[in-house]
Amino acid sequence: MSRSTRSASLLGAAAALVLGLTACGSDSGGGEYCDLLNAAEDDSSLADADPTDPEAMEEFSNRIQEIVDAAPDDIKGDWETFATSLEAAADPESVDEDAMTETMTALENITQNVQDECDIDMS
Repeated sequence: MSRSTRSASLLGAAAALVLGLTACGSDSGGGEYCDLLNAAEDDSSLADADPTDPEAMEEFSNRIQEIVDAAPDDIKGDWETFATSLEAAADPESVDEDAMTETMTALENITQNVQDECDIDMS
């Protein structure tokens, strides 16, 4: 798999995560973490973010960082992996297979955590 293909795959995974959040939000409570995730439902600019637009990607990254900062300790590392991968995706030369594997595992963990903690089904 070429670096640009891996980078595109990573951006696709990020888009899937955000689309999952925007499509399936709930009002379950759950504190600031869940509130931030639920807020993504109301912000279509995240789902529509153009990965080639630096301003849109900065806004997307800032939103992800807010979620990282609010995430419970047991899932914070996965959110950090995801955030780091998004930054790396901007430079296709820096994306490698190990990073992609770690990111996909982090996304699986995040999906399960969001379901368990916030009652948001991203599947």
